[in-house]
Amino acid sequence: MANVLVFTDLDGTLVDAVDFSWDPARPGLRALTQRHIPLIFTSSKTRPELESWRQRLGNTDPFISENGGALWLPSKWTPMPQRATAVGGGLHRVETGVPLAQLRVALREISAELGVRLRGFGDLSRDEVAEHAGLGGVALDHALAREYDEPFIPERPLTGGEKARIAQLARARWLSITRGGRFYHLTGPTSKARAAQVLIEAMPAPVTIIALGDAPNDIEILQLAHHPIVVARPDRTHAEDLKRALPGALFTRGIGPSGFTEGILKVLEG
Repeated sequence: MANVLVFTDLDGTLVDAVDFSWDPARPGLRALTQRHIPLIFTSSKTRPELESWRQRLGNTDPFISENGGALWLPSKWTPMPQRATAVGGGLHRVETGVPLAQLRVALREISAELGVRLRGFGDLSRDEVAEHAGLGGVALDHALAREYDEPFIPERPLTGGEKARIAQLARARWLSITRGGRFYHLTGPTSKARAAQVLIEAMPAPVTIIALGDAPNDIEILQLAHHPIVVARPDRTHAEDLKRALPGALFTRGIGPSGFTEGILKVLEG
């Protein structure tokens, strides 16, 4: 298949949301490799986290970190977007996000105006982040190496009105709130889709887009795709936000990496 790009979320999609296993994804990954189709990791994870996963899975394609904070490209990638700059380590980068220090100031302001304590990674102890993220050791160090995205948790579940208010407060600062599998995320006026668009626009047309995800922060990248694939969650349901936003998507029966393989094979073989 010529000029095809696949964008995939990791946690709950390419890898299991609980134990981070990915063995069931192997048939889907093999099908992409055999067809020479790039697989772009598109995640809320940091650059070090994604580089670790790329090494583990043998991936050498571009990747998008921190919910669209930056697009990273191997220096040998062609065609290279004009906005990309060399950053060393064999990588080029296109920044589309807001620096972390600015996000942390904004989160404190939003928390005060909302009247609900919102605790970002910068407010949590290392042990607290480890408990909430289910990570430890080097993996935890990588998760804490944030540049463009401040994950946070409210002190209690937010009401519908509070969710609308927090989004309004973020927009007033030209920022965005998204909901991932484990955390809310405060980011700049970007998204996985906007970072992906930088890569897509550099490619010779036409480009066919396949995208996979399982959480609300995947909505825009799934809407961008010609073939959106919504992967089932551990309870074998699908996120209600995705069901409403993407009624024509392929909804997998398989969960996590099993759903990844199911979706990829159905699209490629269909």
